[in-house]
Amino acid sequence: MPTSTTDQKTRAVIVLLITMLIWGSSSVVLRSMAVALAPENSLALRYVVLVIILVPALVYTGGWRIARADWPRLLIVSGFGMMGYNWFVNEGFARVAAGLGTVVTMVEPIIIALLAWAFLRERLSVSIFVGLAISILGGLVLFWPDLMQVAVSPVDPWGIFCLMVACTGWAVYTIGAKPLLAKYKGFDITALTFLISAPPFILLASAPLPQLFANLTTGQWGELMILAVLNALLGTFLWNYGTRHLSGAIVGSFLYLIPVIAVVCGYFFLAEPITFNLVSGGLIMLAGVAFAQYGPGLFGRKDVHAR
Repeated sequence: MPTSTTDQKTRAVIVLLITMLIWGSSSVVLRSMAVALAPENSLALRYVVLVIILVPALVYTGGWRIARADWPRLLIVSGFGMMGYNWFVNEGFARVAAGLGTVVTMVEPIIIALLAWAFLRERLSVSIFVGLAISILGGLVLFWPDLMQVAVSPVDPWGIFCLMVACTGWAVYTIGAKPLLAKYKGFDITALTFLISAPPFILLASAPLPQLFANLTTGQWGELMILAVLNALLGTFLWNYGTRHLSGAIVGSFLYLIPVIAVVCGYFFLAEPITFNLVSGGLIMLAGVAFAQYGPGLFGRKDVHAR
């Protein structure tokens, strides 16, 4: 029996929630590897592992066979999207405080929604705009103490610029990949975008790769596998699944869950305190995501814009 559209959307919502859990919890590992190895070296090692995994997989499945007409889109998605996001997000958070940086990245769902409207002609309903606004409010509540601390010291404009570029990069990836995901398997597009963006990251390592691998501790090997297999490969594959079955605006709204999960993981793994701002801001952000997805139906009536 064919899967109904409702079942597909429900499954996509569950998949995206799992993705946010993976990406949010991986923040602790990302921070650990970046501090120990430097961001560029952490990226290089991660991509080496991805290349080792993905090349044989694509050869075995034949997933590398992409129509010539689709290669320009694939190259843009890989270069400006995947590569642009990963490089600039590392540069941005190296220069901007975590609280302010996370608030800056909250423009990402808005950019995704606007690109989806501009290039895919996806409808922007009132529910989506209200949900995005609620989520931004929750983010401001969540990181208000950090913003107040940053306000008394200069902010690195280059760091802010890098984070904005990173947000745009991920929006380009999300919207640019949607037509490809309608034609090809999600794993194939995920693998190809990683492989195309891999060479620059690998070449930009500040130390020889054999030396970097040789100096890894047992714990760092585990962290590397988490970042490469769970955070990068599985997370992006699940994200692409959600992107295929939901609109760009709704998919983007899930990104607001990442800071909430990241702060909770910080409490359990780094003994960072849970504050009133965390609880109240997190609940507001969750409400925003739910409203963007389900609209006024949450309160017992249908969205007047639904068709």
